[in-house]
Amino acid sequence: MAKHRRGKKRYEREVETRLPEKTFLIVCEGTKTEPNYFRSFPVLSAQVEIRGTGRNTMSLVHYAEKMMAGREEEFDEMWFVFDKDSFSAVTFNNAVGYIEARHSEGYRVAYSNEAFELWYLLHFELIEKPVSRFQYGDMLARRMKQHYKKNLPNMYGKLLSRQDAAIANAKLLYQKRSRSPAKDNPSTTVFHLVEELNKHLKK
Repeated sequence: MAKHRRGKKRYEREVETRLPEKTFLIVCEGTKTEPNYFRSFPVLSAQVEIRGTGRNTMSLVHYAEKMMAGREEEFDEMWFVFDKDSFSAVTFNNAVGYIEARHSEGYRVAYSNEAFELWYLLHFELIEKPVSRFQYGDMLARRMKQHYKKNLPNMYGKLLSRQDAAIANAKLLYQKRSRSPAKDNPSTTVFHLVEELNKHLKK
């Protein structure tokens, strides 16, 4: 992915409109949970395009690359958001490795092992022991003191006051990572994307 974005359109009336400082494409495995969360960020100084695909690991990457054909120069960074779920270690690690190897092209990965809801749980506490994704719902319900289901509205707003704790907890897990992301349960790199978006929020 080229760094120079000739595809960015300049507005005729620049007195009223300014170009975004940065452009992001966020391609998500989920069609609702992750896209709804990231769309809730009150981004001002960046342009963000978010797609929920229903695809996973390498199929997500290939889908995005086909979708981006001829549009590469429009974006500074292309973020891939997907989960380990029950995919094999080889499948998951290959997808992570493929994306990380293209860092200079703007490729970025925000993976979760086992699922995106781990990011939500880290808002409440540091979880260091392996947890099945099938347990996340009950764990969140106890901490949020309400029933949790996928696509619960405004998770960004509900958790915002605890976001700093989630970032700190995710970083602690990341510091202990192994050479195999598939083995690192629990772990998530969603905090990288969150920190990038936070640089462009309304003040």
